[in-house]
Amino acid sequence: MKSFFVIILSDEVMTFSVPICLTSKDCILNLQKCNIKTQVFIFRGRICMKKYLSVLLLCCAAMIWLCGDAGALNFSIPKGIKLPEVRIKDFDIKAISLRDIDFLFDIEIVNPYPIGIRLEKVDFKVDIDKNQLFKTSTPSGFKIKAKGSATTPLVLNLEYAKIINIVKDYNKKEYLVCDISGELSIPLPNIPGLPKTFSFPFNVSKKIPAIRPSVSVHNFKVSAPSKAEIAEAIRKAAKNLNPDTIASALGDLLGGKKVNVKEIGLADLDLKLKVNFDLKLKNETKAKLFFNNLNYDFSINNEKVFRGDTSKTQMVGDTLIVTVANELSSKSLGKGVLRIFEERKGLFKIKGETFINLPAEIKKTPLRLSFDEGGDFGL
Repeated sequence: MKSFFVIILSDEVMTFSVPICLTSKDCILNLQKCNIKTQVFIFRGRICMKKYLSVLLLCCAAMIWLCGDAGALNFSIPKGIKLPEVRIKDFDIKAISLRDIDFLFDIEIVNPYPIGIRLEKVDFKVDIDKNQLFKTSTPSGFKIKAKGSATTPLVLNLEYAKIINIVKDYNKKEYLVCDISGELSIPLPNIPGLPKTFSFPFNVSKKIPAIRPSVSVHNFKVSAPSKAEIAEAIRKAAKNLNPDTIASALGDLLGGKKVNVKEIGLADLDLKLKVNFDLKLKNETKAKLFFNNLNYDFSINNEKVFRGDTSKTQMVGDTLIVTVANELSSKSLGKGVLRIFEERKGLFKIKGETFINLPAEIKKTPLRLSFDEGGDFGL
């Protein structure tokens, strides 16, 4: 004689019988966690082995179907079986530009198993000043060898244009609170007692500066070389050219007249035209952007004309003024550059980098600030 219990569902559509050795109390409790009302009756009777197996399989399938998956049954992990260890070793601002900001996560994963595992994906939810910016899921594929540990860097990029759209009174802000929550998913080996997937939730927070910049070029001036410098350039190029003719042509060019550069021989000389201008950076929020130097590449009408660095910076009110002094070679006088003298205006692009200091609670070391800005300017 064997004891059995019967589970009768509240909708009275299905009735299952399973042997009492399957720890009926656990089954009942787990079914109740799935919002299934049950009634249990214990009785004694006989059953043949064939029917016994059929009933057992039917019951197991029904419980899995009802609860969605085996994980919903909340089976506990047997003692002695470990789960992976996950640690966020570092979370910091990696880089910043006038248009976006990058966060860096250094995530360490310890694999306790005799076979390799991998980080399948990372889910992120980003809030700025308690306003949701976005949700995203990043596939990884990062592998951790058997009985080993490894650290993987994850970078999350936030665009200031999108942040501005969700934060009320953005221009009145100096700093914003960025809250990042999420979950790491690691598929586990097929080991008895382990769930299919291990999930590690996390939540981190960091202040970021409110940035809404305007960048412009002012006081753009180009000066011609002296006659002595022109004569020296002609000598080095071994050309039969008249310094007075070249000087006159340069005067006409800088004055706005159309000049055929190749016809007069300018393209054969490496003459240095001095270029000076002020780059003005104004942040429209209460956050102050100041730096002591700037490395840059400068282009005019999509033609790169020179690169350099400057340490001439000053704050005037809420505007940072960077003074640039450089030289433009006559060999760089392409069609785009020549057009600014004729039209007395043009497009500029300045690309480079510098370092800024933020409060120690945000970033203890100088932070690299990237530039990639452009606009129009006049002579």
